[in-house]
Amino acid sequence: MLNLDEIFDAVDNLDREELMNLMKALISIDTSIPPANTYREYVDTISPFFKELGYSLEEVLVPEEVVKEIPLPLDGPRINLVATKDYDSERYVTFYGHMDVVPAPMDGKDKWRFPPFEATMIKSGKIYGRGTSDMKGAMVCLILALRIMEKLKLTPKYNIRIVNCTDEEVGYYPGVRYLAEKGYLKDIIFCMELAINPFVPTGAAGSLDVIVETIGKSCHSGMNFLGINALEEMIPILNELMELKKEVEARQSKDILGLPRPGSQDSFNMSPMFNLDIIRSGEKSNIVPDSCVLTINRRIIPDENYDDVKQEILDAIERGKTKSKAIEVKTTFNYMYPALRVNPNTAPIKRIKKVMSIVQKIPEDEIEMLGMAGSLDMSYVSEILNIDDIIIHGIATLGSNAHGVNETVKLKDIKTYIKELIIFLCADL
Repeated sequence: MLNLDEIFDAVDNLDREELMNLMKALISIDTSIPPANTYREYVDTISPFFKELGYSLEEVLVPEEVVKEIPLPLDGPRINLVATKDYDSERYVTFYGHMDVVPAPMDGKDKWRFPPFEATMIKSGKIYGRGTSDMKGAMVCLILALRIMEKLKLTPKYNIRIVNCTDEEVGYYPGVRYLAEKGYLKDIIFCMELAINPFVPTGAAGSLDVIVETIGKSCHSGMNFLGINALEEMIPILNELMELKKEVEARQSKDILGLPRPGSQDSFNMSPMFNLDIIRSGEKSNIVPDSCVLTINRRIIPDENYDDVKQEILDAIERGKTKSKAIEVKTTFNYMYPALRVNPNTAPIKRIKKVMSIVQKIPEDEIEMLGMAGSLDMSYVSEILNIDDIIIHGIATLGSNAHGVNETVKLKDIKTYIKELIIFLCADL
């Protein structure tokens, strides 16, 4: 019988110096993408922690021809680390974490309280640094959980595989997609992403960028009748896209609950999103612009079909073209992530719900089931392995400000998560 008091006591008395040594080691490596050219350094830093725990290690390199499918300025080898330990069980748990982080600019209006690549803990127990919540901090928690299990001589119910993967923050061809294709992901998939809060993600949006360019003819602004203004000729297309936006965002998933809307008491199911995000045109005010480039970001819910989404955008652009004098309209589709659906009634999801209930002292029926607006590389894993029972549970909160300045995670949430990992692995539930 698992002694919960013993586990909770060990975690509550966690050595802060041990925690911060691990956190500093991983946060100090700037794996910002693009270009994410420090994966070699990161793998060399984290590998000894697993080796000390008796894990066998394998490095899996994503081939260059695959990396070239990512339309971004990447640099350096895409090294994925696979750590495995056999506990003589019939099943595996595969823990997943990504190594890359979004950039942490230091200039501009918003400032970092502390250097973003130097993990810093303040008196309240908040730890600041890029990647603390998304998602190097979760990997630190896993290492600490495994150390405590060794110290308490706890044997997990599963063999354990841990994958540290590349290029999640940009999609297209993240490292975990390649590992899934090559058979490295086994049995229960536990993605250590997102929130510590008691909710289970039952869906995640797919992400599609659409680049629309109108081609005009430049001339002097004082004689604009000699040219074709590409920016102005984008307007009919913009109008049609805005009409499509209204139609798209009125849709809701048939069964996946969405995030609550500010100021509304009504509940909403997960909705697709349609955003006109970037528009660039012109160089000087006395030159009629000969090019205008628009970037659309379309968030796709699991109920939708990608081909249908693509076609309705093309149809809107075609309607706009009939009212535009642009010489040419070019359209490019960059499909970064498919949508993800998770079945909340499968054994792995029920197990993590029980764990949350035990550790966070909340009734299981109060654990929310929500779809999330963001995108995850777990959607590729779901498609490749044909599974819908991926656990998605991390250490962040809404206050963590992942991707923003002063990204942070709380010590109390770290302790909660370590307890959950140990109980998930070792308890009879």
